[in-house]
Amino acid sequence: MTKWLYCALLMVASIFGAPAVSTTSAFAADKTIKIGALFPISGPGSYFGTQDKQGVELALEQLNKAGVNGYKFEVKYEDSACSPLPATQATKRLIEQFKPDVAIGEECSDATLAIMPIMARAKIPLLNAGSSSIKITEPGNPWTFRIMPNEVMQGIDIANNAYKRLNARTAVILHENTNAGIGNAKVFADTFTKDGGKILADIGFGRDVNDFTSIATRVAGLGQIDVIPTYTLEGQGLKITQALAQAGVVKGGGGHAIQLGTIWLPFGFEQKAGKAALGYIRIVQFDPTDQREVVRKFVDAFKAKYNQSPTHLNAHAYDQIMLIADVVKRGGKDAQSIRDGLAATKNFVGVTGSVEFDKHNQNVKMDTVHYMETKPDLSWTALKWN
Repeated sequence: MTKWLYCALLMVASIFGAPAVSTTSAFAADKTIKIGALFPISGPGSYFGTQDKQGVELALEQLNKAGVNGYKFEVKYEDSACSPLPATQATKRLIEQFKPDVAIGEECSDATLAIMPIMARAKIPLLNAGSSSIKITEPGNPWTFRIMPNEVMQGIDIANNAYKRLNARTAVILHENTNAGIGNAKVFADTFTKDGGKILADIGFGRDVNDFTSIATRVAGLGQIDVIPTYTLEGQGLKITQALAQAGVVKGGGGHAIQLGTIWLPFGFEQKAGKAALGYIRIVQFDPTDQREVVRKFVDAFKAKYNQSPTHLNAHAYDQIMLIADVVKRGGKDAQSIRDGLAATKNFVGVTGSVEFDKHNQNVKMDTVHYMETKPDLSWTALKWN
């Protein structure tokens, strides 16, 4: 390229603006790790995508100051919408147009299950943080890795804690009719019953349900309920919690039952639900009161960048990028070597907890599971059960 042509191209770009393919500056192709991010930016799980992106951008900012083993990191986002069809379409676009070395996402299990075979055929490793369906890692996919404990690990832990720590003997299960919702509900029911508890009702519903008054009324008529494990996204979760409180079932409505939840709900849920959330105990992937140095540095950096405290979704997205960087530090440089490096991960320590993958590429560490209880002022108490 002549010097004159180079200058002319720069002038055109300055006038019209160069099209951006990612949130970071482009680096030399042979020294860049290209990361595809499949997040629900629209749809009922859009809050996942918004908060995931914040965590990713902070990690990129920190890593690209000096690079890792001479590599910089570039991310291309695609909207997978928390649903199989748009997730499949987004994955194909990502592979054809960006050709990533590794991908992160999705958050919703049905979407993740849809994109896994596409990634496997393309031989691109997929690092997942939030999807819980057991089908993701059982029987296993050599190209898919999951940081968060699966629905069986979570469900057993929640059920055992309900029975042994909360002295619960009766439960009503509420869940959306998706792979993750049905799977989580079944594991809780099986474990709680084995412990000696009784399931009074197992109530499923579609994502199109918006009024939970009749379900709450039905639950109120079942007698004394100790715990109500609930598996749903934020929009329906808010309506369920408020309906249960209005029906006088849960503590937030003057009732006896304690609502239990998983990582599907974002930070800030309590403020939206108001008094109805009182006593709600739920799993998050990040404990903001954790005093480990890696956590305190993350919290400080996040507050400095965004002028707000980080959520568990911010944290697990941040850890996805940092785990990839750790693999690159150990020699990962392309899709195959990054896949092999992820499979060999045994002692990664992140802000959410630690990671060690088993033969199915499932993280076996339980310190990424943090239990929080909503207090009367709508703040949290970390229960330190794991």
